Amino acid sequence: MTDNTRPGCESTGTFRQNCQSLGESHIVANNPYGTTALDAPVPRADFERALRHLNMSDHELRDAVLQLAARVVALTDELTRRLDGVEPEPAPPHTPAPPPSTTLETAVAAQLGEALRNVRIGDASQPTRVSLDLGGDKYTTPPSAPPCDELIHLCRARCCTFSFALSTADLDEGVIRWDYGQPYLIRQRKSDGYCVHCDPESLSCTVHAQRPRVCRSYDCSSDARIWIDYDKRIPQPIDALVEHEREVGFDLVERARLRARAAGVEKKAIADSFADPGPTRAS
Repeated sequence: MTDNTRPGCESTGTFRQNCQSLGESHIVANNPYGTTALDAPVPRADFERALRHLNMSDHELRDAVLQLAARVVALTDELTRRLDGVEPEPAPPHTPAPPPSTTLETAVAAQLGEALRNVRIGDASQPTRVSLDLGGDKYTTPPSAPPCDELIHLCRARCCTFSFALSTADLDEGVIRWDYGQPYLIRQRKSDGYCVHCDPESLSCTVHAQRPRVCRSYDCSSDARIWIDYDKRIPQPIDALVEHEREVGFDLVERARLRARAAGVEKKAIADSFADPGPTRAS
């Protein structure tokens, strides 16, 4: 038997007592299974947590495809060596050919590690699906101290138009907004390209106390994207086509390593979080 005045609460037993102890304010009509209305809107924190999970699922699927691609490469090399006779040894940079008595499976397994390494290096040259700042705790990062108040009328806060990755801590904190289409880059306005936290009138940061680590540590004095001559206070023309990233000579091996590390950090952060903190109880 149930108590119709308290949906979901049994007329007898522990469950009824628990419902009574919560009080009427915690029992929502038409919601017998929890303390939130069934049609309650999804909070932004919950929505972003779901997106982060989907982004990680995409990353893991991509990695599984790369592993399969590496196996196909290793298998192709070994079959070419054995069947066609074109290559007496596997094509560089693979290891020397195994003895003829080695099974095909063993030979492929021996080449798989290096094949996967090269496939991942090639993938690292593509735009990163998931970008994360792994530079450390922003609140313990020694801040740079450029004289922004003195320079902003010249530079027009050009640094606030740069794209960069946020940290897992930024995502968990929930103050700094990120680009849902390019996880987890800082969110920018379509109208002028500035960070969404940059006030369009004063060009000041509206979340200065919670600003990301990249913003805290950035020093514009030697950045050619902003200054022709910093000491003489000669800025780059506002419409100058200056390259924001210099990819020449970028270490793809290091990028692949950082991508794998970032994925591990984010996966743990999602697993350690909770979708619903529950009602706040008075002390």
